[in-house]
Amino acid sequence: MAHLIRGAVESDRDVAARLLIAQLVEHHLPADPQGVARGIELAMKSASAWLLLAFSGEEAVGVFLANEIVSVEKSGRVLWVEELYVVPSARRQGVARAMLEYVREEARKKGIVAVELEVVPTQEAAFALYRSMGFVDVDRTRMSWGM
Repeated sequence: MAHLIRGAVESDRDVAARLLIAQLVEHHLPADPQGVARGIELAMKSASAWLLLAFSGEEAVGVFLANEIVSVEKSGRVLWVEELYVVPSARRQGVARAMLEYVREEARKKGIVAVELEVVPTQEAAFALYRSMGFVDVDRTRMSWGM
């Protein structure tokens, strides 16, 4: 089945929130509905944020959130993937691949030179997907400084 990938619109806020909260819960991370709603609001207002939904038929089964950043290392604009989630019942059906193929085409049109993301070490299926699409491992340690 072909999957429809499109940018989220105002009426998609609740669907995007449901998917993003499900991802946070699945990864045992804090899933504050107000915080997720605020993130969606900021993404929808930002010219550099990408908030996409994937549909299988009429059902939203995936969400993608990324931000364009400037990289001197990559000599241009890079898309940093913050979230890519597919509901468990739709996994292994090409949804994530379809989202990434859509992202690749749109990124090329916008002159983005790379897409970067991080993967939790236990996500073997995600590693396999990303590597099969040409992503390469980058030996780094991510750090965070809360404000």
